Amino acid sequence: MRDRVPFFAVLFLGLLLAGAGVAAAAVSGNTLTIVPVAGTVDNPVGATHAGDGSNRLFVMERPGGIRIYKNGQYLTTPFLNIRSLIPCSGSSCPGERGLLGLAFHPSYETNGFFYVSYTRMDGDIVLARYHVSTNPDVADAASALPLLTIEHSAQSNHNGGNLAFGPDGFLYMSVGDGGGGGDPFESGQSLNTMLGKLLRIDVDHGSPYAIPAGNPFAGATPGLDEIWAYGLRNPWRFSFDRQTGDLYIGDVGQGAREEIDFQAAGAAGGQNYGWDCREGKIAYNDTSDTVNNPPVFNADCPGRTFVEPVLDYPHSPECSITGGYVYRGRVSSFLTGQYIYGDYCSGKIWRTSASSSWTPTLISDTSFSISSFGEGENGRVYVADLASQTLQWIAVSTFADVPPTHSAWSEIEAIQTAGITNGCDATRFCPNNTLTRAEMAIFLVRGIHGPSFTPPAPTGVFADVPTTYWAAPWIEQLRADGITSGCATNPLRFCPESFVGRAEMTIFLLRARHGSTYMPPAATGTVFADVPASYWAASWIEQLFAEGVTNGCATNPLRYCPADTLSRAQMALFLARSFNLPLP
Repeated sequence: MRDRVPFFAVLFLGLLLAGAGVAAAAVSGNTLTIVPVAGTVDNPVGATHAGDGSNRLFVMERPGGIRIYKNGQYLTTPFLNIRSLIPCSGSSCPGERGLLGLAFHPSYETNGFFYVSYTRMDGDIVLARYHVSTNPDVADAASALPLLTIEHSAQSNHNGGNLAFGPDGFLYMSVGDGGGGGDPFESGQSLNTMLGKLLRIDVDHGSPYAIPAGNPFAGATPGLDEIWAYGLRNPWRFSFDRQTGDLYIGDVGQGAREEIDFQAAGAAGGQNYGWDCREGKIAYNDTSDTVNNPPVFNADCPGRTFVEPVLDYPHSPECSITGGYVYRGRVSSFLTGQYIYGDYCSGKIWRTSASSSWTPTLISDTSFSISSFGEGENGRVYVADLASQTLQWIAVSTFADVPPTHSAWSEIEAIQTAGITNGCDATRFCPNNTLTRAEMAIFLVRGIHGPSFTPPAPTGVFADVPTTYWAAPWIEQLRADGITSGCATNPLRFCPESFVGRAEMTIFLLRARHGSTYMPPAATGTVFADVPASYWAASWIEQLFAEGVTNGCATNPLRYCPADTLSRAQMALFLARSFNLPLP
């Protein structure tokens, strides 16, 4: 295991100190950008992660494929291909049928289980468990274990089918009301069908599953044991807030209102969200039956108690809500803690929260046909666009000169999110500015002693660093810590305005990581073409490479460019890699 200096995650100070001045703080995550994810997929209807630390993104294709987005590209071989089980012809699927949901077991990293829901050839909805193969990027297609089949052959719409594990460890599944219009099968208010419901099952016990003891209709209580909540029309995407465990449901309306239903973490089940007696926050005319003639409708709506949606909105130009996620990305921003959702017809994306009394705020007016949202392991939120067959990243950034497409965006934002940098002024990071030895002294001392450390008053150790020099306390502390002995002797000098080179940077970092007495093993001279074993910093450079912090500056042949100076962006990369900062 690598030695780790306490508080080194706060290594990068985040202040561009010029003279005695301090940069004003940039506002965290104050800019939103929609960034296309490279590549296309076949009718994307969702994206999620495995929770296994791989940071892979698993994207569902409606015709029956699951694609992995890894290291900036989609892998050619699908993670799972069940197209032969789904009634789609090529990319065309009847009605709203197809692959509907995907969820990875909370212990996926050890048990390899994941779950899918889809409509089979006759239209019925299937919930099945699969297992990953010996190749972590390919599932075992022969490992299918069907857990549940729900009759849905009469109509091709209103399937629901979303899957997610709740904070209680149970698997939740949404199911639409059976299709048609006006709930002709009267599923929403019936407790004797799984249609129009949110289900909850225990996949770790029973055969093929067990009923959680807390399910509201379990045992002798009238109603199907699997039901957790009811009165839903077509719950198209629900999710749990990964931080609080709160549940959000986007339920597609009939012809007037779209709605968001909410259930606080820890609340008991049994909620009746109103369909087909209510549509959003208004009464629904249950005689609007588009399938049966004469129409079939409820006669007892007035005697029922409903849980009203926290938010609803009318049609035109909107027409079909797509539920999303509460943003918990690693870049702290105006989106943090906000529920993000959209509308398939208008392409608009909003945010809302209880703290704003559920008032919606438009964050982007797109041309997308929003089929779904997705959430990455690092908290990134994505939106799926059927029109372009792409996934789009809803990115927030802090610095005007470091957009999400910048090569060092993740590392710079990671440092800023940790409270380590305020940038070079109120809006910028100045990634291309060259780092000086004086600035480096501050970064290193802050890293070693913590972000709140203040060094003692200077005494004038270095001939070129008078006690009145703006960084004198930090420079002298760096010497006291044994990280540097200066740049020259007779007299002792530090060269504070000199730029930091890639060679000397390796020594600063490795001594700060491993201690002032650390000495790397002897160099071999066989790693970098421009760093022979006789080079003064060769052993340090090769050790930094051995620890996975650098891959050099160029390949064919592999080179390190030891004499080159270091920019602020490059330093962010080195620090994030050195000390395993979580990347947004």
